[in-house]
Amino acid sequence: MSSEINTYIGHFIAAHQQVVDIIFDMSEDELAWCPIEGDTNSASVLMRHVLGAERFRIHQIAGGTDVDRDRESEFVPSPVTLEALLNYLREVDSNTQKVLQGLSSSDLDKIVPAVRSYEKDEPVRWHILHTVEHLGIHMGHLSLNRQLYQLRDNGAR
Repeated sequence: MSSEINTYIGHFIAAHQQVVDIIFDMSEDELAWCPIEGDTNSASVLMRHVLGAERFRIHQIAGGTDVDRDRESEFVPSPVTLEALLNYLREVDSNTQKVLQGLSSSDLDKIVPAVRSYEKDEPVRWHILHTVEHLGIHMGHLSLNRQLYQLRDNGAR
């Protein structure tokens, strides 16, 4: 396995742990809470979305396994437990590592047709990096949700 692949795996492991550190003790109420109803997403929606995107970009595009993603359903609020989200994260993390471990340098260079109207044809490597970037963006959202929820309960500081 190349050092490049090892670096990607390390980024995903670290990012997933950061997500756990943010959500590890969220209540079901906090997981479902939206800072601005209709304009922002709850932590549970953010988690389903970011993991759905990872499954799509890494497991399907890079790994070749159809994940049958329903992106729109990721944004539909529905009750979920912390345990269920953490189990989903562990499952995605494990599969991401397996997919990445199975890639060669030539796999990383393979050009994949654009999957969104605003994208262009890109190599698998781009999809991996885009997924890490996407995860980082939404980690910020999770962190802000956490902070705003705590301020809501504790009042302005």
